[in-house]
Amino acid sequence: MKVILVSAGDAITARLVEEAGFDGIWVSGFEVSARMGLPDNGSLTMTEMLNVCRPIVEAVRIPVYVDVDTGYGNFSRTVREFERAGAKGVCVQDDMPHLKQNSLWGGKTPLMDMKEFAQKIAIKRKIMIIARTEALIRGYFLEEALKRARYYAKHGADVVLVHTRDQIGKEACNVAKNLKSGIKLAIVPTKFPHFTNKRLFDIGYSMVIWANQTERCKIKAIRQAEGRGLRVFCGTWDERHT
Repeated sequence: MKVILVSAGDAITARLVEEAGFDGIWVSGFEVSARMGLPDNGSLTMTEMLNVCRPIVEAVRIPVYVDVDTGYGNFSRTVREFERAGAKGVCVQDDMPHLKQNSLWGGKTPLMDMKEFAQKIAIKRKIMIIARTEALIRGYFLEEALKRARYYAKHGADVVLVHTRDQIGKEACNVAKNLKSGIKLAIVPTKFPHFTNKRLFDIGYSMVIWANQTERCKIKAIRQAEGRGLRVFCGTWDERHT
């Protein structure tokens, strides 16, 4: 398995991702939170994510994977609901639910007990479960991240995501180097975009997730339009209020 997922927070973006030839859609908790004006700290509900997911699934033929943060409480029910919505898989992380925060900031916080998290994901389901450990993000170093990755793979995870914000990509290389080839690995290279997809596949990753790039593109495009064409196209405030 070698797949590239690209983020989409709505159906039209998902169709553009599909049109560009990528393998699947990533519905990002960070992007959906930002669109709703909310911090990425577990503020979203399962219903809100389902409402984003459903029209995307209906709009494209490629698989859709959804970031469900820490699982919205009853993870078994969460999985059933996203199965019904047509998602191909969900990604759940081992942050403590009440301490969940965006992975690009914050210091060391407690993680969920490894065995408890493994019990959480060891459920009957029809869709893929991507088990994400925040061990490197929360300052627990490589040994803890590898231990958790191996344990989650052994106890039901279809794919393991060891998240990292190391800007040179050294942690990502070390994870792939130290985990046996039988474990399918996902990576989110937001902080080290100089790594190509080919390079990530070559070092041992099976799934590359560009988790918020389309939203970044939109923000940049709108800001550029505001500086040039948007005022011409839409008129200035004074013109519209005279």
